[in-house]
Amino acid sequence: MQNFSRRKALFSVYFIAAIDNCGYAMVFALFPPLLLNPQYGFLHHNAGIVEKLIATGALYAAFPIAQLLGAPLIGDLADQHGRKKVFYFTIIGTISAYFLTGFVLLFKSVFLIFIARFLTGLFSGNQGLCNASIADLSPDAKQRAKNYGILTVVWGISFPLALILGGFLSDPSLSTAFSPSLPFYIAGMITAFSLVTLVLFFPETLRIPATKRFFLLMLVWTLGWGFSVTWYGVYVIEKFGISQELATLGLMIQGLGWTFGGAVVKPFLLKRLNIWTIAKSSYCITALLLLVVAFTTTFYSFIAVYAVAAITGAISLSSTFNFISIKAPTNIQGKAMGI
Repeated sequence: MQNFSRRKALFSVYFIAAIDNCGYAMVFALFPPLLLNPQYGFLHHNAGIVEKLIATGALYAAFPIAQLLGAPLIGDLADQHGRKKVFYFTIIGTISAYFLTGFVLLFKSVFLIFIARFLTGLFSGNQGLCNASIADLSPDAKQRAKNYGILTVVWGISFPLALILGGFLSDPSLSTAFSPSLPFYIAGMITAFSLVTLVLFFPETLRIPATKRFFLLMLVWTLGWGFSVTWYGVYVIEKFGISQELATLGLMIQGLGWTFGGAVVKPFLLKRLNIWTIAKSSYCITALLLLVVAFTTTFYSFIAVYAVAAITGAISLSSTFNFISIKAPTNIQGKAMGI
């Protein structure tokens, strides 16, 4: 494949990955106020903090639990039948799930929202398909490392956009046109554009023992970083007593740190160090900073340290994707990246 065609194909993959990330991230600014603030009416007025946290945790968990079930299956189907066909199926399913989520929010039922988020996560299992396609479109290991670095940049850019969708457009106090359903309707419409990029730019790219330790590494990484992001909103609102808008702004700053790590820091390091040294250093620094952030006493010091942790977090995640892709045989890239 010529370079120009490869870049167009990668653009469509990155666009789909950005949409998936939006669907995952925007609830971190949206769900805490919906469930913690009794004025929204999603929980009864006498609900205690434990009940609120359980409901919030259940809604957070629906999406990744579904991804856990769907990603390997989607990857396996893509290895057998081709990436493009499966992309079409998952994108159409994601669009439907977004609109379903916006609709069931009108009923203010935590159970119905859980079902809708589960379906969204099930179809967003195509994140592994994006990762496999990046491997297909990378001619060598060095370029593959760069392309996965770009993927973390895409996530970093889409993260604050998702927070704007979830944190601001869901707040009816800012405008009568805003509502909790609006971000999901907008996300559904944006996702429809990814079908256009898929038709125009993406060609068919189809053409594990050594990967097991990297699967474990990815699991541990996801538990650590994912825990910090998942409970960020509840933690800062309860501990520091800040507003929904300030909490959203803090997450956006973290997203900028993530983007800076993938767009600037990792390319700089790749020119000077090997990928294994970069990865091991980034894992250690990220872990240390997440320990430090737990002892911060003000919201601003919390965000300052957390943003720096996001820089190394982006580097460590893209490195893990690269290792799995390098070790997995070509004919099972979709399944490996799905896992």
